[in-house]
Amino acid sequence: MNKVLSFFKEIVLDMTSMTKGFFYGFFIVGLFVVICSLIITGLIFMKNLFL
Repeated sequence: MNKVLSFFKEIVLDMTSMTKGFFYGFFIVGLFVVICSLIITGLIFMKNLFL
């Protein structure tokens, strides 16, 4: 019985950590896209400013 409870406890911990990692991955990818788009927009603005 203890083995079964231990198994389910491990499954729940794995699922919560996978969910946290999933949302963390979305956050990091979104942040990367925002930073890259800001850099590209800034470069285009600087190019139009000097030319």
